[in-house]
Amino acid sequence: MYEAKIQHPLSPPLPTLPEKIEKAMWDLFVAIGPAWELDDDVESYRLRFHVFLQNRLAIYPFYAAYYEAMANFIADLASQKNLKAAYDLIFFGNNPYDLEYSQELLLSVLQKHVSFEFINFRLACGSFRVWGAINYIDYFGGANLKDEPAPYRTAKGLKP
Repeated sequence: MYEAKIQHPLSPPLPTLPEKIEKAMWDLFVAIGPAWELDDDVESYRLRFHVFLQNRLAIYPFYAAYYEAMANFIADLASQKNLKAAYDLIFFGNNPYDLEYSQELLLSVLQKHVSFEFINFRLACGSFRVWGAINYIDYFGGANLKDEPAPYRTAKGLKP
């Protein structure tokens, strides 16, 4: 039988996420679409997202604590107003409802290690296509070849 990863029997077990926390992370990932007005089918990314989480935990087991802290942070913010208000603060730093949270550093760490990584992953899965990017099927990139169009959106006035 094929196994994608082999774990040495004496190695400590890899951390796993409780279902509640994985669901909160999926909901955060899904919320990226409305926040950036992406109309791609996020459901088609579900398996890749699950593998993304598993890989993060396999490489950096302490990410389990980041994901748990983010789930708790979202729940706390949402209980003050609603999920949209919580996501606005987490994604953009917008806080028009004066949601209370005690640590600016905690928000910064969770943005860096959870929400911004999710945003990057969402775009890499295919959301670049929404903006007309050429390389939208997989990770964004490609060579800049003379007399060929850039494989990405360029800033106005700059040549690739």
